[in-house]
Amino acid sequence: MALQINSSTAKVLGLLISEEISPAKISALNAVRLAKLGCLEADDKSRLVVTPKATRVLARFNKRTAQARCDSAVEKSLDSILQEDGSTTQHRQVWNSVGRDTFTRDEVLTSLRNLRTEGLLRSFKSSVNNFQVFWARNEEAPAGDFEVNGE
Repeated sequence: MALQINSSTAKVLGLLISEEISPAKISALNAVRLAKLGCLEADDKSRLVVTPKATRVLARFNKRTAQARCDSAVEKSLDSILQEDGSTTQHRQVWNSVGRDTFTRDEVLTSLRNLRTEGLLRSFKSSVNNFQVFWARNEEAPAGDFEVNGE
């Protein structure tokens, strides 16, 4: 797995990219972390400089952070939408619930897929139309009283 940055390192990286601080002013620990990520390197005069890769690393971090916030909001929204047993929803209702201005449609769909992968949701189509995908809790059928070998 590739190295990833945390929020404090991302903040420092954002300041470096916006040129609010110079690479010489950051701590040694942050310099080492960013160098391992390929965001800092030494130039021909042995000065630390920000690499073009830094922008991509920060963009990926921001995207992961936004997706995590969306995942949390979608899960909370589904708790209120899918209260009754057997209830279903479509992505648009979830998207409206979490805020269309706050999250994109793709982020909400990715959150729904992530919850399906975790086993909390299931999806199904009522027709061959892709716009008719419904989402429901992935609840197991209640266990009945079973006898083993007729006992």
